[in-house]
Amino acid sequence: MAPRVAYSQPQAGGQGFARTKKVFGGTVNLLTTDLVTTAITAICRVPAGFIATNLFASASDMDTNGTPTLALNIGDAGSAARLLSASTIGQAGTSTSTIATTGAYYQFTADTDILLQPSTNSATAAAGTLTFYLEGFMANP
Repeated sequence: MAPRVAYSQPQAGGQGFARTKKVFGGTVNLLTTDLVTTAITAICRVPAGFIATNLFASASDMDTNGTPTLALNIGDAGSAARLLSASTIGQAGTSTSTIATTGAYYQFTADTDILLQPSTNSATAAAGTLTFYLEGFMANP
């Protein structure tokens, strides 16, 4: 099943010089149907040659249960948790700036959708927002 595309930011144009800092992402609206482990949501796209260095993710409270269980992975088709693994930021509306070790200095070899996929379902799902920015630079041509 193809992921639901939730991003609308302009896609990358000319990439400039090698090692020029690039930031991709923005704020996406997440539906309650996006908060189950079988759902995959495309939250942004990075161009071929992009090397990830940092991320920032902030979520609204998307699990309103008294004992929340929602955990979020952010990655790509090759690794669901390449950038963020089992993060609980959506349980109480918090943020993180910790990139997974598998994502630090990872080079994307093709234009790639960055995907959000819960690793644990929400106990009581509530629609919300995810603000996600992936920083990095372009590799030498």
